Amino acid sequence: MKTSLDDILLINLRSFEDNKGSLVPIESELDCLIDIKRIFYVYNVPLNETRGKHSHKETIQVLICIKGKCEVKCDDGKNSKFFVLSDPSKALYVPEGIWAEETYLTEDTLLMVLCNTPYQKEDYIFDYEEFKESKNR
Repeated sequence: MKTSLDDILLINLRSFEDNKGSLVPIESELDCLIDIKRIFYVYNVPLNETRGKHSHKETIQVLICIKGKCEVKCDDGKNSKFFVLSDPSKALYVPEGIWAEETYLTEDTLLMVLCNTPYQKEDYIFDYEEFKESKNR
C-alpha cells in the first residue's frame, strides 16, 4: 500500500442554492471520484468520541459531514494530518492504505461515508502496528 497523505483530497461538491434551500447531488465517479458500492452513516455519537481507528486494504472512502462537525485524523504510517469537516458541500477522499480516526465535535454530527467496495471484514486493519507493517511491505 503505497498511498500517502498526498493522496487524500478535499473535494468541493456541486451545490445548488436558492431561496428554498440547498441541494448537493452526488453521482458515482463524477462527484466523489469513486464508483459507489456502499453508503453508510454514523450518528448519535457522544461528544468528543473517536470512531474509525482503522485502515482498509482495498476500500476507498469519501467522508461527508452532513450535519455538525467532525475532525478526521489521517495517517500514512509516517505522518498524520487533521481535517475538519463541517460543510455538507465538502467531502474528504481517503484512499486505501490510510489510517483514519474520526472525532465527533458536536452532539448532532451526522457523518456519511461512501465506499467503492461492499463490506468485507477482511479488508479492515484494526491494529495500528499491523497497519504500519503493511505500509513497509
